[in-house]
Amino acid sequence: QVWAYRLPSRPQVPAADGAAAIVLERVNEEDFTHLSSSGNNSPRGIWSSRDFLYVADANDGKVYTYNMPDAIDARLASLSLTGVDIGAFDPSRTDYRGVVAEGVTATTVATEARQEGAQVVIDPPDADGNDTNGHQVALAGVARITITVTSADGTRERPYRVTFEPTATELALSTTWKSFEWPGADGLAIDDAGIPDEVVAVYAWDETTGSWLGYFRDLDDVGVLGLNTLSAFSSGATYWAAATEAVTWTVPAGTGAGPAAAAGGGP
Repeated sequence: QVWAYRLPSRPQVPAADGAAAIVLERVNEEDFTHLSSSGNNSPRGIWSSRDFLYVADANDGKVYTYNMPDAIDARLASLSLTGVDIGAFDPSRTDYRGVVAEGVTATTVATEARQEGAQVVIDPPDADGNDTNGHQVALAGVARITITVTSADGTRERPYRVTFEPTATELALSTTWKSFEWPGADGLAIDDAGIPDEVVAVYAWDETTGSWLGYFRDLDDVGVLGLNTLSAFSSGATYWAAATEAVTWTVPAGTGAGPAAAAGGGP
């Protein structure tokens, strides 16, 4: 096996004694693991031209040549998100912070693989399932977009991540019922949703079971008439809430645990 390192760029950082310090960065996903298939098991010298890998064998005095195929490349050549600033893109950098422009609620993720034949998978999936208008992601409740590149030969995989700063949404409630689409994270638990003490009840219609799901503070989970059967929120689903007095509910946009109830109808 040959272990891969990324060579430092100049100028190099001076060491304490004034000499140039060479710092090598390990690149695990670029390791070359198939020397033994050719009998080249005792390398004593290695050199690469980026297109070929030359390995001198200590036992037989031969120099073995290996192709560095494009098919192992699992990098992106470009990445952009409409309405989202991720800074300058670098194929070797995999983590980015996304800053959403004011008023932007959805983004189209545009990618190009470095090598032909590489597979690119984006999560969350395309919002409308239509490839002709690009890969669209609704940003409400989304904490991260992950773009995974798999090399054409299937031996390398590299995930690129765009992470968004958590934001909060305010809901104005009163003593009358108010309907709203859940603006927070998908699967956010009731206990983590920051429901104000003034809120009397929260209801949602579960289309799967055809029944009401409800939340009442300080009541036991009796399961009657939808009392305290609502355990988590679903991003974009419709809910109804009422309070003992006018109050503002600050909804956190943290990361949820998974899909909650699919809501519809009205109480």
